[in-house]
Amino acid sequence: MIFFLKNIVFNKHIKYKRYNIKFLNSIVKFFLQLMFPEVLNVSKIIKIKNSNNFNISKSGIKIYSQNEEDGIILYILKHIGIKTKKFIEIGIENGTECNTTNLLKNFNWKGIQIEGNKKLYNNAKIQLKKILGKKINNLKLLNSFVTKENINNIIKKNLEADINFKEEIDLLSIDIDGNDFWIWKSIECIKPRLVIIEYNSFFGSYSSCTIKYNPKFSWDHINNKAYYGASLKALEKLGKQKNYKLIGVDNNGVNAFFVRNDLANKTNIKSKKVKQIFLNNKREFRNIKQYIYEQEKLLKKLENYKTKPVIEI
Repeated sequence: MIFFLKNIVFNKHIKYKRYNIKFLNSIVKFFLQLMFPEVLNVSKIIKIKNSNNFNISKSGIKIYSQNEEDGIILYILKHIGIKTKKFIEIGIENGTECNTTNLLKNFNWKGIQIEGNKKLYNNAKIQLKKILGKKINNLKLLNSFVTKENINNIIKKNLEADINFKEEIDLLSIDIDGNDFWIWKSIECIKPRLVIIEYNSFFGSYSSCTIKYNPKFSWDHINNKAYYGASLKALEKLGKQKNYKLIGVDNNGVNAFFVRNDLANKTNIKSKKVKQIFLNNKREFRNIKQYIYEQEKLLKKLENYKTKPVIEI
């Protein structure tokens, strides 16, 4: 059934202008809710009898996400349970490929999406209104350039209006092509059940590194393509410090998924080792020669401790 839905229903959903075809949207919504009813409401943990059967790589579905994160998110949430139906997503670009839009549109969630670039933010306002319709009222869209100095204040300021909010939200997603490591490390005011964060595969599977923190950092994807974010190994270490288990990556080698330790233990979800799950970024890896060139240039920066553009973790 999942194979049929993924390759027939959902792929057709992508092929057409998905937010303009009401009939197709209704079909997708029906099947999603049929497959993942637990995500519609507050739900309890589902304990996995055999932890080897829990595999997020087989659950990818693309509705509004970029790399089939939609299906992975639903699959994980189905097992770890839902507490608040609230999310925070940091870095959404023009709003057409977000990790949380499917939850807003098809599962009646509420949350915050943050974009630092003013032009992209303005585009996102237009696109998300088309996609969400009246459900745009469940979204707080912010134009804020996040830093490790301001991120906790931004979150607290925009969640304090919710009298039911304490510390726990169900999902945190970070994809800002830059200080991702430092932002997650700095967040102390919330304890998300599930964390999704982009890793930089140019660092490889063995290096435990992140770019040096710069509050004004902006990714130069033309002249310095590989210099952004952090390695999967560094994020794994950070996850352990913050009491999260690395449980997998998407099939395109872009995002890593972390579940809070207490939930992983109750659910019987085991952590994965980086060497077991690491994938190169498929889009970048299409041009292997260019990928290797950019990777070597990045790793040379790691060796040059005088300038220290890269920090070992």
